[in-house]
Amino acid sequence: MFRNATGFVFDCDGTLIDSLAAWEEAERDLFAQTGPLTQEQEDEIHSAPIEHAAEIFHDKYGVGESAEAVLAHLDGHLLDFYASKAVAMPGACEFVRRAAASGAPCVVLSSSPRRYLDAGLKRIGIRDCFLELVTTDESGCSKQDAAIYERALSILGSDAATTWAFDDAPYAVFAMHSSGLKTVCVGERTSEYADANVSSFEELL
Repeated sequence: MFRNATGFVFDCDGTLIDSLAAWEEAERDLFAQTGPLTQEQEDEIHSAPIEHAAEIFHDKYGVGESAEAVLAHLDGHLLDFYASKAVAMPGACEFVRRAAASGAPCVVLSSSPRRYLDAGLKRIGIRDCFLELVTTDESGCSKQDAAIYERALSILGSDAATTWAFDDAPYAVFAMHSSGLKTVCVGERTSEYADANVSSFEELL
């Protein structure tokens, strides 16, 4: 399926690194203060740069003493997790290594900040497989914006039609599909916009 791929784009959390439980724990106290949110409202938070997500929590829902306090709360829970506890999703490391070995460049595109990604990807042993890390905070846009996928394609030097992108979030799969990328939805959830839905990378090995 990937024989003619000219580039690969990988989400990190829940796709390459088994980190969703850590995020849920870190955010539990924050969401407890927002009251019930719709899936669309949660997606707005999770697709945004982490500093903007902290601002949404504070400015929109009144969580924490300040946006900076919300961000400090997240860092306090998550920095150590990525550096010393992160583990890979099933089959993720082997698939990434095969993709990189094929000669097609690979990037990570994530809403997590670089400090989390660098620590986590180094811990699971695949940081050197990626040409670059594309983060929403450094790009100044969310994973729902076409501009961030255009940035990834520019770094890869790859055409959208021959670039494969992997994510566990249906909203991100839709955004990638809308940008012309070939898409794989990885994990428990599925997307009608994915070219393939798989429960894990093990199905692709």
